[in-house]
Amino acid sequence: MAIARVATEYVFSDFLLKEQSDSVYKGVRLELATDKLVCFIAVGLPLLFISLAFAQEVSVGSQITCFPPTNFTLRQAAYVDSFCWAEVEHHPTENGADSAPLHLHKFFPYILLLVAILMYIPALFWRFTAAPSLSSDLSFIMEELDRCYNRAIRLAKSLTSKQDKDIAEDPHSGLEMTEACFKYPLVEQYLKTKRSSWALAAKYLLCRVLTFLTLLLACFYLTYYIFWVSPSDQFSCNLRRGILVNESVVPDAVQCKLVAVGVFRLLSCMNLVVYLLLVPAVVYAAFQPACQHQRAQFLRPYHLLPAFGHVLDLQPTTRRYDDLSIYLLFLEENLSELKSYKCLQVCGCVLLCHAHPGLHVIHNHVEKVTHDVSESTNSVFTSRMCKD
Repeated sequence: MAIARVATEYVFSDFLLKEQSDSVYKGVRLELATDKLVCFIAVGLPLLFISLAFAQEVSVGSQITCFPPTNFTLRQAAYVDSFCWAEVEHHPTENGADSAPLHLHKFFPYILLLVAILMYIPALFWRFTAAPSLSSDLSFIMEELDRCYNRAIRLAKSLTSKQDKDIAEDPHSGLEMTEACFKYPLVEQYLKTKRSSWALAAKYLLCRVLTFLTLLLACFYLTYYIFWVSPSDQFSCNLRRGILVNESVVPDAVQCKLVAVGVFRLLSCMNLVVYLLLVPAVVYAAFQPACQHQRAQFLRPYHLLPAFGHVLDLQPTTRRYDDLSIYLLFLEENLSELKSYKCLQVCGCVLLCHAHPGLHVIHNHVEKVTHDVSESTNSVFTSRMCKD
């Protein structure tokens, strides 16, 4: 028995978490994996295509090629290219109607830059409006979960260190110690108060809606550019303007061709395909908090801890879109930061309950105590929230 007791104490000492500093939760992820992936692709892809467009301009040279008369010198031919590039605009067709706006070819890289900026606006809005409060709340919740685990380990260690005769003489000593240690389940009550608030959920949904609308707008523009603008890459440039109006040696017009349109069309097709693939991901991310009505299942290991005995109460019976669903999503995203969760997965508090017969009685009694105290604690939390 002595060897078993010493071995048990060593096991508890190994699984006891070290005291954590204030900066231990600095790596909390404030963006879901789906949202981060969508933002990375939606912003990074246009920037990549801008680089390719400018690289094509550097390697090929001028994006326009005109056919001046044979009597023009090289400087005059270069002037014609520059003049016609500056004059790119709507050019009339044979029947006099206006065709596609050619100036969209001229501003194609800058439009992609505008698309990238618009795609990044929802992420900036989330980072400056919701991320600060979410970071502090997640740090508090994760810290309380680790503390709850440490208190349970210390209690089990103190109970196993007692002699069997001490427990027989005073069977209520362990129960009194447990009641004093786990009287107020702060994490549960704090999360329950989030059922009646929708501020964070509204911000999250607004960011997803903005991303969805920006994606649709970009897809409409790219479709318009591919099927309406890009087929027109040639136009006639009128040279007789200004002081050259009465110059007979200058032709009325020269034929010009935009040589970069083929590359722009290819980049637009690639961008359109990727953005269309991102639309279902954005829709899934927007409805993810409401669809995952069993989101609290990942907290089931903490159900074995006395101070977190009613984790099933956090599971919504219906599909709700509130702050609680958002917090549960981000808690699941940051499970890797919870050392207590890793320890509970490795050893399991079930083994701790079976390690000593008296722990079964204590665990059942604590469940009753926390259930009785939860209603009074919940009312205190609600009254304080209303006062704030």
